[in-house]
Order: sequence, then C-alpha cells, then structure tokens
Amino acid sequence: MNRILITFFLGVIFLVSLPAQELPSEKVEVVKNFEARLADANKLRLDPEAEAKEVSDRKFSYEVEEKILPIEYLPVDIRPASIRSEDMPDVYNGFVKAGFGYPLSPYLDAGYRLGRSDGSNVLARFTHHSANNNNIENQRFSINDFLVEGTLLTDYGFAVDGVLDVDLDRHYFYGYDQSDTTVTFDKNDVVNKINIFEIGGRIYNATETTSTLNYWAEFKAYLLANNFATRETDLTIDVGLTKWFGDNPLTVELGSDLTRLKDTVVQTLNNFYINPSFSFGTRDLRIKFGASLATSMEEFHFFPDVEVLYNLLGNNLTIFAGADGGLRKNSFRALTDYNPFLDPHLSDMRNSKYYDFYGGVKGIVSGLEYSLQGGYKPTSDLALFQTNLHEPWIRFDVLYDTVNIIYFKGSLKGQLFDNFHVSGSVVQNIYDTKTQEEAWYLPNLQVNAGVSYLTLSDQLRLKAEIYFTDAVAYQDDPEFGEAPNALFDVSLGADFFITENFGLFLHLNNLAANEYRRWYNYPTYGINVLAGITARF
Repeated sequence: MNRILITFFLGVIFLVSLPAQELPSEKVEVVKNFEARLADANKLRLDPEAEAKEVSDRKFSYEVEEKILPIEYLPVDIRPASIRSEDMPDVYNGFVKAGFGYPLSPYLDAGYRLGRSDGSNVLARFTHHSANNNNIENQRFSINDFLVEGTLLTDYGFAVDGVLDVDLDRHYFYGYDQSDTTVTFDKNDVVNKINIFEIGGRIYNATETTSTLNYWAEFKAYLLANNFATRETDLTIDVGLTKWFGDNPLTVELGSDLTRLKDTVVQTLNNFYINPSFSFGTRDLRIKFGASLATSMEEFHFFPDVEVLYNLLGNNLTIFAGADGGLRKNSFRALTDYNPFLDPHLSDMRNSKYYDFYGGVKGIVSGLEYSLQGGYKPTSDLALFQTNLHEPWIRFDVLYDTVNIIYFKGSLKGQLFDNFHVSGSVVQNIYDTKTQEEAWYLPNLQVNAGVSYLTLSDQLRLKAEIYFTDAVAYQDDPEFGEAPNALFDVSLGADFFITENFGLFLHLNNLAANEYRRWYNYPTYGINVLAGITARF
C-alpha cells in the first residue's frame, strides 16, 4: 500500500513539472469524468524467525601485543608489627660519687653534661682520690684531674671534638729503710709532683658523604712539669682518609709525634709514619693488606699490617691471623705512668721497635664473648727497670734490651644469665732477653676475674673480683727493704640506689691483706675500704 501511494505522488509531481504545451485549437470533448480508485490491499503478515544453522565447537586464537604502560605507583607505607617496646634507660646529665675510706682516703668524682650525649654537648668533670697510710711513713698519694671535653655537630656534615685536661698528681718516695726509726723524712722532701696540661682537637665527617669518603684530622699537645725541673712537651698530629668500595675500605693514614724532654740535658725524639691499608673479602672471609713506613732519628722502618679473618661458624667461631708492628715511644710521661717511682731525670729516651706475629680464635657463644690469641713479638730497646740508690730512698732507672716475647692471652665477658655478668682475662709472657739475665720488673703471668649481679628491680648491684700476678724479676738487692712478691687480691663491692636519684656504695678491697710489692720496697696498701654516696640528676 505504501509503495502504491509513493508511486502515485511521484507521478503527479512529474506531470506538474512538465512544461506547458500548446493544444490544438479544436474543441475537446470530455467523454467521461475520471475517477481514480485504488483496489483494496491485502496485508501480508511477516513473522521473523532466527535462521537455524549448525553450531560446532571452534577454537579461536588471539594475538595481543604486549605493552608496558608508564604507570607510577606511590610507595607503600610499611608499618612494623605491633610489638611491646622496652623502656629506654634514663639519661642523666649530672652525677656525683663521694666517699671516704680506710686508710684515710677521701674520694670525689663529679661531672655535668650540657646538651645530649648523641649531639652537640660539653662535659665538665672533676676527680679526686688520695690516701695516707699512717702505718708506713709517707705512704700516700693524691690524684686530681679536671677535664672539659665536648662535641660540636654542624649543619655541614662534619663534627668537631675538643678536650682540655689538667692532671695534678702527687706521688711520694716512701721506699726507704722504714725499719730504722732514726731515719725520717718530711713529706715535702720525698714528694714527686707531676703536673700535666693537655689540649686536643679533632675534626671529622659526622655523616656519610655522597662519595662514601671518611676523613679526620686531629692533634694533641701536652706540657709535663715536675718539682725536679723536668719539662716535657709533646705534639702529635694524625690525619687520614678512608674510601669505601661497597664493604671494602681503603685507608691512608699519616702522622707525626714530636717530643722534647729537658732536665739536665735536652733530648728530642720525633717520629713520622704513613700507613696505607685495604680490607676486602666476603661475609665469611676478610683480608686486610697494608704496611706502615716510619722514620725516626734519620732511620727508616718498615712494618707489616696484614690480617686474615675467617668465620668458620658464623659469629660463634672466627679464626684470625696477622702481623703488624711499630714504634712505641718511651717518653717520660709514658714511663712515669707505668712506674710512678721513676727517677725524675731520664737520661735516655728511645723508641721500642717491635713486630707482632699472632693468631687465634674468637666468637660469641650463648651470649659470652671470648678470645684466645698467641703470638711472637720480637722487640728491640724494650724498657726494663733497675733500682737506683743515689738517694736515701729507692728510685728506679730505665735500661733497654732486645727481648723476644712469646705470649698467650685470653678473655671472656658477657651475660651468663639474666642480670649476671662475668668477665675475665689471663696473660702469659715468656721473655728471652739478649743481654740482661731477666726482663726486670715485667710480669710473666696476670690473671683477673670478676662477676656482677643486678637485683632488687635493678637497684642493687653486687660485685666480686679476683686478681693474681706473679712476682717480677729484679736485678739489685739493696741492703734494706723487701723484694717484690706475688699479688693475690680479693675485692667485693655493692652499689645500692635507695631512690631513683640517690644511692650508697661500699667497696672492700684486698681482703686477703696482701701487701703486694710491684716495685722493690714499695708495698701497696693492705685491706682498704671505701664507702659513700652516689647521686644522679
């Protein structure tokens, strides 16, 4: 029906659009009027149906081109598992420990720190300890030390350390014939006053540099003076660089040690050294390879600096072996620290030249850190001592000898169980002297052991210590006095904090009442007791 209507209208439009035509002038007779009619249309019904086709399983393959999309992910916030944290120990800036003992012995150790110990800070500290035994004339001593030290951390990645130390020590030559009651000396006649003024500084990188380069430069200088017109000055300078290649450091260190001693004559002893070394290896095997070149008194000395460590059982057992050496200066300060009864006039100041070839094992087992080591140490110009009877009281001179030393030493420390700590060490030296019969006044065997126990909610600490040293060999036997003997010392101690900031202490020393004579006719104190108070704030 729709098609018929469309055809009809198109035909009408076509006829209308024809151009006008001229008809004959004759008349036209209309026979019949035209009536256009459309026949009735029959509606056709069309019901669409899906075309039925045979369906079979088919396999399709697709090729997808791989493409990495440039997507940026934000870092994931990693949070630790919720665990119970332990309380950090309290940090106190100030402390005081003061007491009094028998024989007459006042004691004071006090200090205060401005700033934080892990940041910029300044610490001032004063220590005094003295004793006077009325049973032996002039058996007394006095030690006074005033210390100021500090650290400055800068915003530029480096730090500066500084130290100022003043020691005012008093030792007395009481090693005269105490059995002769007619012989007596005023304390001012036998006093040995040793005053030391020391200053030092150090600059170093406090943070890791982008080039993994560590650097440092430091100096120390001191002036020593006593009441016998002895003067010693010393200046040491040490600079170094360490470049890290992963876990492997390359280090170059150089320095100088300049000493001038003036008493009856003037002596100088200047040492210079350079020490390059490189350490490398794996987690279980580490090797250090280096050397030290030193010069002194226009002589050059070469020393090895090598070591090999192998972790046989991880941290439980490490085997090590190595070789090193150097120059050890026998300055007047170093010798009087070792022997306070040294003659104030040192006639010969030298270097001890030594090599050390060693090996051993070390590790940690059940919380105990141990070390066993043995070695061979040939030493030229080793400082020995002999008695000096130029005065009514005994003093000591220094003599030198070439000595080959075979040594064994071991140490143990750690926590055996909760709050129970142990420590101990043993050293055995075997001396082979070249010109002297014995290594005069050098000990062969030294043993010490100690335990401590913390109880009563960490308020009470109990301590016990044992010391043993065999008798040293001596050269001359004066007409009076007693020879060196062995030491066996048992000491007990207790520190109890009544409150968080206030406590008491008690130390019982040399309970075996052993009057040890390390130096000929210079016995140490017998039983001595020290008790007092402690405070922290």
